[in-house]
Amino acid sequence: MTLPDPAASLNGIRSGNICDSCNRRIQHGDKVSMYATWYNKGGWTPRRTWCMKCCPEAVDPGTEGADEVIVEAVFWSHQLAGVRVKDRSYPREQ
Repeated sequence: MTLPDPAASLNGIRSGNICDSCNRRIQHGDKVSMYATWYNKGGWTPRRTWCMKCCPEAVDPGTEGADEVIVEAVFWSHQLAGVRVKDRSYPREQ
């Protein structure tokens, strides 16, 4: 018997399936929220995953050097499905 992979992915990067705030286990079919950053090399990197009860409303404060996003999605077969951008913060021009 093969156990399912216990991680979601965004751009091939794994992220846990436990809420980073309350430690609630995120199950198949649950709606979740994720904070991720984009740097010039490497694509999107997941930083935090939350259940919908713990999810922040916005990227606040934003950083100066990264494109940041909070997305909502369904945790489906250890992947994110139906991803919708909730908030986005673009890097400042220097």
